[in-house]
Amino acid sequence: MSEEINRIVILEKNIKGDLSKCQICKINFTAIQPCIMCQLKIEKEEELGRGLTEEEIKEIYQGVLG
Repeated sequence: MSEEINRIVILEKNIKGDLSKCQICKINFTAIQPCIMCQLKIEKEEELGRGLTEEEIKEIYQGVLG
């Protein structure tokens, strides 16, 4: 039995929505736009007041992904 799931509920933030690809990276599936990975990048860029280097982006993603 195969059933397609396209709805997601995030209880902590009381968010309900359709599971879709991130509008920024077009890779991650999320109900929140932008996805968590893109949101981390955006927040860090705002904090620093500039775009991130490739190395800084890798460091952020390694922190999340381990």
